[in-house]
Amino acid sequence: MRFWRLLAVVSFVMVSVFSARQPAQGEIAEPPAAEGIPTRQIILKYRDDAGMIGAQASVETQMARLSAQAGVALTYFRPMSGDAHVLQLPERLPVREVARIAARLSALPEVEYAEPDYILQPMLVPNDLQYTNQWHYYETYGINLPQAWNITRGVTGTVVAVIDTGHRPHVDLASRIVGGYDFISDAQVANDGNGRDADPQDPGDWITAAESASGYFQGCPVSNSSWHGTHVAGTIGAVTNNSQGVAGVNWHARILSVRVLGKCGGTTSDIVDGVRWAAGLAVTGVPANANPAKVLNLSLGGSGSCSAAWQSAINAVNALGRIVVVAAGNSNANASGFTPASCNGVITVGATNRSGVRSSYSNFGSVVDVSAPGGETFPTTSNGILSTLNSGTTNPGLDNYVYYQGTSMAAPHVAGVASLMVGLNPTLNFTQTETILRNTTKPFGPGHTCIAPTSCGTGIVNAHAALRATPRLAFLPVVRRATGGGGGSWVNITQQSFESNTFPPSGWSVNDSAGYQWGRRNCLAFDGSFSVWAVGGGALGAALLCGASYPHNVDTWLVYGPFNLSDATAAQLTFRYWLNSEQNYDFLFWGSSLDNTSYTGQQVSGNSSGWVNVTFSLNARVGQSQVWVAFNFDSDSSIANPYGALIDNVLVRKCVGGVCSSLMAAPEEQPAAWEDAERVYGQLVQRPPKP
Repeated sequence: MRFWRLLAVVSFVMVSVFSARQPAQGEIAEPPAAEGIPTRQIILKYRDDAGMIGAQASVETQMARLSAQAGVALTYFRPMSGDAHVLQLPERLPVREVARIAARLSALPEVEYAEPDYILQPMLVPNDLQYTNQWHYYETYGINLPQAWNITRGVTGTVVAVIDTGHRPHVDLASRIVGGYDFISDAQVANDGNGRDADPQDPGDWITAAESASGYFQGCPVSNSSWHGTHVAGTIGAVTNNSQGVAGVNWHARILSVRVLGKCGGTTSDIVDGVRWAAGLAVTGVPANANPAKVLNLSLGGSGSCSAAWQSAINAVNALGRIVVVAAGNSNANASGFTPASCNGVITVGATNRSGVRSSYSNFGSVVDVSAPGGETFPTTSNGILSTLNSGTTNPGLDNYVYYQGTSMAAPHVAGVASLMVGLNPTLNFTQTETILRNTTKPFGPGHTCIAPTSCGTGIVNAHAALRATPRLAFLPVVRRATGGGGGSWVNITQQSFESNTFPPSGWSVNDSAGYQWGRRNCLAFDGSFSVWAVGGGALGAALLCGASYPHNVDTWLVYGPFNLSDATAAQLTFRYWLNSEQNYDFLFWGSSLDNTSYTGQQVSGNSSGWVNVTFSLNARVGQSQVWVAFNFDSDSSIANPYGALIDNVLVRKCVGGVCSSLMAAPEEQPAAWEDAERVYGQLVQRPPKP
């Protein structure tokens, strides 16, 4: 029976020395990329400044020339140092648009350069008390998280699976866990009194000298309990900015705890089952996963090249759009001889130390994609990776924080960054994510040996650069002007991310269905902390805990309107949905109406596996003075899944005054799962009988 081992080298030393450098609170980030703060100013410098500082009449003439070239009215604001000038636009615009305007100005023969007047901010630093010891986040050879967190700190809709030893309910981690399963089928290895069960908590994996010498665990290394999964999970998603403990890479993602390693490790069959289940695939004898993970972290491995069972599982997971991150291994050997590091379709991660060079234990070779901090605790313990742990040497003890080293510690840094990336763009797949991560790394430290044949990937993962390179599905600010020369302007009619305490917001209404209605909750959210849950409000719904299953026979409506499209030339409804319903029987519907009774739109059922972006045309309602839009969730009399439907980031906008060029991401092609549908407000959907 082949056993697979966790890939951490343990340093059982409690945190007591605070020696890491803390980033200066006022340290300034480099200019933001396309997702930076909108600006209304441009910096311009002439090749011959004398032509601009003459009489006022020449200034006005030149401003007219610049405005004509820019395609938008510009005004002169002030001179600045270096003989440059600051020009102003009529309003704040996205950085991408301002960059395009500046490029047009740069094409003039008299202009030396023109660029957006970027808005910079202090880099975000969390207040977790031991963050200063997490050098692997912010130092020169850390992963550049403070600047990354200025772009995003993650979203609650992202689920990351930690496929490991299970977890302890650590105070700095427990609230981030969103269920899981114990896949260890051997009761002695599981060490919890039984085989597979729905409890992924870690009871301990210690091996005594007597056990190692003879009996069931003969030959297994003597060790205390590792609490390995708890440490890995803390790096990915420890509760952050809570004035205690450590910070996680992702502040908001949920952790799916999948227990596959116990005493002396775990078997391929158990681990492969855990991988498939974590991604949302069916496993015989195991309940369906209500929270499929987008990112899967495997800080484990064993000798031998990738087997058919492993490759088949990874292929199936990749086909669902999932992203698998694995540790390269701790044998100071070529990772091509280890599994799952050598499998296709995974992001294989090597380890670096505090000096930015390959850690002495880290595997290497052409299969390694990138490296990340894995630390080295000898001779200095604090040069390891600090994360959540437990003080028990055998059975569970008290919560604590411990420095570990290993490629097991490097991999969750990369999994955490990948989870931030998919928070910006949930459509990212393995190939896209791997490419971005490989193309945005920072260089290794001086004296490194990461060249063939001991290559360590393209460099050290750089969270900030990776997020800047991630194509983002943006949510619009309040008003956008067209730039396409059609004379029109987009005007936002309503925009809701449901962060305000007032619910329903002004202009919105909900109905009650047997004590359940749409409610504002902080369970899952695409952006910020809140979204609206189809059954999370009302006399009964308000008492539902996050993750509870929706009730039978509900018909809940969330309506906005009426609003006026009589002056519109085009109109759109955009939003995000998260869905987990019985396929073909329990539906989320969205649509529009002229009387708030008969609605026409689209419906979907099943599991969305994350947040889905929708752009729904309202052009058929253009010219009407009273229009409503609505979301409806209805269920039948049997089978209910956790949550049902949630909605976030709703925008209704219209184009007025001419033709508008869209400043939104192009509408996605309609998935086959979306069906054209009609609804009558307050009437349950008629369904075919179940077989």
